Amino acid sequence: MKSTSVARSLAQRALVRSLGSANCRSRSAHFKPHNENSRAEIAYSLLSKTDVLPTRNTFTVHPKWAHNSSAERKPAESVGEDASPKGSEKAVYVDPNVIDPFKLMEPHLRALTQNMKLMAESDNPLLQKVSQYFFDVPGKLFRPALIFLMAQASPPLGASNERQRRLAEIAEMIHTASLMHDDVMDHADKRRGVVALNSVHGNRLAILAGDFLLSRASINLARLQHIEVVELMSTVIAQLVEGEVMQASIDPADAFNFDFYMRKTYLKTASLLAHSCKSAVLLSGSEEFGLRSAADRAFEYGKHLGMAFQLQDDVLDFVGNPKTMGKPAGGDLREGLTTAPTLFALEERPELRDMIQRRFSQEGDAERALEIVRGSSGVDRCRALAREHATR
Repeated sequence: MKSTSVARSLAQRALVRSLGSANCRSRSAHFKPHNENSRAEIAYSLLSKTDVLPTRNTFTVHPKWAHNSSAERKPAESVGEDASPKGSEKAVYVDPNVIDPFKLMEPHLRALTQNMKLMAESDNPLLQKVSQYFFDVPGKLFRPALIFLMAQASPPLGASNERQRRLAEIAEMIHTASLMHDDVMDHADKRRGVVALNSVHGNRLAILAGDFLLSRASINLARLQHIEVVELMSTVIAQLVEGEVMQASIDPADAFNFDFYMRKTYLKTASLLAHSCKSAVLLSGSEEFGLRSAADRAFEYGKHLGMAFQLQDDVLDFVGNPKTMGKPAGGDLREGLTTAPTLFALEERPELRDMIQRRFSQEGDAERALEIVRGSSGVDRCRALAREHATR
């Protein structure tokens, strides 16, 4: 998840769909759209109340992108930009008039970093220093931005409360802690354009810093005084660990299992978005009819958005612009990871099997696999699958 363009494009969609579709459904006693056009009209009506006027984005689906070529596909928005190799079809269009959700949420996001610093204060200067290491170099803040948008889409429309804002801070702290732990597991030397915490202070302090952030996030989670939200967000922490263990100790047979890959993707990426979106709706404080249904739909929305996010990130690892990404292509391969583009390419290029089984450990494996995947339909099929999740 290194591309700002991916986050911006997905979050733009989140603004329109969450304020339109999710809110309309949560207020089903009042709104009953019969088709996509009527739902869009309601979305426009609701957005006009927050002085936001969205415009539609489009893209063209090439037949070879189909995950299931026999299935009929509906147009949907692109979910990112890439530097595709020459000859591959690039179909990205971003309307210059579309609202930037990060700018819309800027006041909340600006306060978020300072609030997280306060939440992570410690009497031990070293612990405070390492636990706040990434707060001065924040990432895309995609997760809190999405939570703020979902909060404004929940009744009462256009407003967010203190508990929802605190939830956004908690979610970002959980995410930051997971990055600290991931960097130790992956022996990373850079994160967000700076030297990774484990490379500066060592693995032990990096792990303890992540643990401290999780503990502080848990304390503030309890202070929300909402038992179901506590359970939902605690589940996220457990599933992050489960996903990391799946990735670190994968059985050779599971390396070829697409369902295993998708389950791991949900646990490591989509779970946080799904549970956070649902929690944001539950914390609205509204007793309006349909809130429970809206919360369940918010969960599904966050889940599919998270899956689309990670699938597109997998695409960018093969065809992303190294300058934008901040790293060379094929990083996952060099870490021994098999992602969706490679699994799709395997169906066409069986020579990938041995490389996958040995986790690209031999000299030249990663470079050769990168070349093979780029020459297959693997990237396009992964991109199409991301779009499928983005439009559910």
